[in-house]
Amino acid sequence: MEGGEVTQHLRLLWTLQQKIAAVIQENKMLNGRVKRGLERISLEMKLAAIEIKSSNDMTRAEPAHEAKIVLLKELAMDVEDFIDLNRVPTETSGFFRTAVGLDPRPEIVESLNKFKEDIQKVREWKPVNGVGLGSSQQLGVGERGAAPRPAPAHPPDFDESSRDELLRWLRPEAQGQPQELKVISIVGCRGMGKTALARAVYQACTLRQLHEYDFISWVAASECKNRDDLLTKVLEHNSGSTSRIEQPSSLREFLRDRRYLVIIDDMSRAEMWQIDEFPENGNSSRIIVTTSIHSVARRDKGFVYPMQCLGKTESEDLLWEIVGRDNLSPVLNNAPDDIILKCGGLPLAVVSAASYLRNQGQVEHPVTGGVTIELCRRVSRELGDKILQGREAEFERINRALQHCYSQLPDYTHRNILLYASVFPKGRPIRSKVLIRRLIAEGLVAGHSTHTDEQVATSCLYQFTDRSIVEPLVINNAEVSTFKVYSIILEFIICKAISENFVALVQKGDNGETVYNRVSEGPIIDFKVRRLSVHDGSEEAVNKVAEDINLCYMRSLTVCKSDFLHTLGIQVCKLLRVLDLRGCKGVNDIFTQVICKLHCLKYLSLRETDVVSLPPDIGHLTKLQTLDIRNTPVNTLPIEVIKLPLLAHLFGQFELPSHVEWSERSSSKLQTLAGVCIRQGEDKSFDNIILHATNLRKVKIYQQTSTSDLSGSKTARLSSAGSCRASASISNSPLLQPRSKPLSVSIDSTDLSREFVSYLKAPSAITSIKLRGNLEKLPAAATLKQLIGLHELTLISAGLSVEALSALQDLHYLQYLKLKEDLSGCRWWKNGTFVVHKDGFPSLKRLCFEAPKLPEIIFRQGSMQTLTILELLSTSFSSQTCDDRYQSWFGVQGILHLGNLHEVILHHSTEKMQDWKKVALRHKNKPSVKRQPQPQ
Repeated sequence: MEGGEVTQHLRLLWTLQQKIAAVIQENKMLNGRVKRGLERISLEMKLAAIEIKSSNDMTRAEPAHEAKIVLLKELAMDVEDFIDLNRVPTETSGFFRTAVGLDPRPEIVESLNKFKEDIQKVREWKPVNGVGLGSSQQLGVGERGAAPRPAPAHPPDFDESSRDELLRWLRPEAQGQPQELKVISIVGCRGMGKTALARAVYQACTLRQLHEYDFISWVAASECKNRDDLLTKVLEHNSGSTSRIEQPSSLREFLRDRRYLVIIDDMSRAEMWQIDEFPENGNSSRIIVTTSIHSVARRDKGFVYPMQCLGKTESEDLLWEIVGRDNLSPVLNNAPDDIILKCGGLPLAVVSAASYLRNQGQVEHPVTGGVTIELCRRVSRELGDKILQGREAEFERINRALQHCYSQLPDYTHRNILLYASVFPKGRPIRSKVLIRRLIAEGLVAGHSTHTDEQVATSCLYQFTDRSIVEPLVINNAEVSTFKVYSIILEFIICKAISENFVALVQKGDNGETVYNRVSEGPIIDFKVRRLSVHDGSEEAVNKVAEDINLCYMRSLTVCKSDFLHTLGIQVCKLLRVLDLRGCKGVNDIFTQVICKLHCLKYLSLRETDVVSLPPDIGHLTKLQTLDIRNTPVNTLPIEVIKLPLLAHLFGQFELPSHVEWSERSSSKLQTLAGVCIRQGEDKSFDNIILHATNLRKVKIYQQTSTSDLSGSKTARLSSAGSCRASASISNSPLLQPRSKPLSVSIDSTDLSREFVSYLKAPSAITSIKLRGNLEKLPAAATLKQLIGLHELTLISAGLSVEALSALQDLHYLQYLKLKEDLSGCRWWKNGTFVVHKDGFPSLKRLCFEAPKLPEIIFRQGSMQTLTILELLSTSFSSQTCDDRYQSWFGVQGILHLGNLHEVILHHSTEKMQDWKKVALRHKNKPSVKRQPQPQ
């Protein structure tokens, strides 16, 4: 079997086979019995992988099948740990850790034989009653509750204004306009009420006859085998129609002269239908598609209607309508708050939890038939488990919906990455790059001949966004920088990760108590904790971890804001690949004697810790790939950090060590250097790094830092002489010279930003520029036109007039532009007009203005024909809603000229959302209007 095929399903088994082969190759004189033992384990794992591949069906993901995979992965990690602990990184010691006067080989052979037997047991294992590891018996979840009583009728799972808005979209175009066929895609997370909304529109068009259609049909795409089957059902599901079709072309014939409305529900595969299979007959026919996949919704360039989660008030109203308002009393007014928070505004989650609350209240309190505070707390505590198991009738629908999200992911790499979201504290946004670097450090993603590890992980994250599993929060340079997993999906993922022993969690419960979540016993083997995340950094929680968990098998350890690291015993974590101590205290005390001896470490985050300096012993971490010392008192790096052979990503705000030099043959692996404080003087360390870091992709530069306090805050000071030398360094820097690989440059300094702009010229390998600081001017128009490689530009507090900024439209290859000003900077925009002329910004796809008050903006006809997303992040708009004469929307003129516009994003606190939605209907594309995600 090809390695790539195994990687697709069980990457760890393939990795283990490679490691065993390497051990045998490195130890030519390996004892025969040891060698045969390793070979037998490799063979057993290969056979197990073949069996999994032959029986695997990613669309079914049966619990028994997944349980066997979990057990095999656990054994594979046992074997890998055994090899790593017995393998000495010196050529003379070979595979064995020899002891004086002792031969360890008999013990090694015995261990290898035991591993082989355990693997065979797993291969032969069949779960009792076909239940996998996630069963109630193995997780200790409570028994099934009493039979539920029918829930009362409740409000629809959507805002009725959404139905009315869609009905307006169905209306024919104005007289004299082309009566075109239009596709309206309702897109959003599963359980958000897409089907309910489409059903309400369908009923309004049939029962109430709000529109005159000759033909109306409803088809569930999930019930169709293929495209022909779907087209057949379109006719079959028409009220009163008994005709069938033998080939797709007869559908066109049937609909040729009719005005029709076709609703295709739950479309998950783009290839299931094509718009050209429906006739364009000039009768203003409509097709409505509901889908959770954005790429499917955008495929036909129709109208996209993004579903929005319910707000807190709407969620409360829906919950109490189902529970029964007769249960509502002052003492219970806030009792379900934690439930609502976990449901995250997902209507199906609210309905499921509310129905269960109502039924359990009747079962547990048959006399009063009411809901109690304790019942609300228990349901909140068990909500994730109940959704994961789906045993109670109230949770069957949401269990199916979320299981579908998970099981429909393309492969186990996607699943592992999604499970990894459980490692991060709830409520904290997840930074894409942080996630990717941790995944790479733990070996959970694998590149191949055409894609790197990072590209594979990035592609997986795109899939999650596309499938409405995660919500983008911050988008920088047209890429999702920060995101969150939808709340109820996160609850499901956390319980899934714990049940599969993917992670153990220590966190605060709803009542503030410490909650310890892990699975320890399997049907054949005991599970070891290899990935631990401590979100509750209290002394009680840390002591409990130290007492109850054997840390020697740990591969990943995350501890959040704890002052008690000294009691944790990190020194035994010899296999640790990832160590994240963000916000912890006491790090400086254990750095040399503990952290510098973790030789397997690949990812180290000391962000916001109290580490004061990095000792020379950090040079022992020869496998380190990522080092994060942002917001710490560390001001200067030792030379040993820069010389780390595999260091790829370095973050902080630091001066470089003096006189950094490389030999002619050596080079740096650095890809990210953020951020360097330019030193005063003639030292060429920065230039030497830029020259030898041939893989460098991102550089962030600060002015020289002279002071800092223990909180990590730093102030920048630069003398006029130092400014001149820094300017000379920028102007002569290899940064501005042509390079073989693209480069992103970020400068947080007024003086250096001005100098950078002055010396910027073509040709250049710089593809992305971010400048913070008051600029005097922009490059000349001729220079801007020559910067063909510049695709992304962000200017923050530039202090330029909008007329000057309008010159940026000469950047003909720019795809992303963000202009941000604070309140003081807005004075430069006062009484100015940002005008985009015909053919201006011909390649721009996304334009963002962020300021307390926007300037006057005018888009001339023929400008920005590629723009798809317009961000207007301001709390102040013109009071004039719409001026048809000037085609002005809230003071922004010419939006109707943006022919490819499909999305308008407003400030998260805007009060004009509904007004914007109404005027957006005047645009031929009816662009979706949404709020910027609420900052966390």
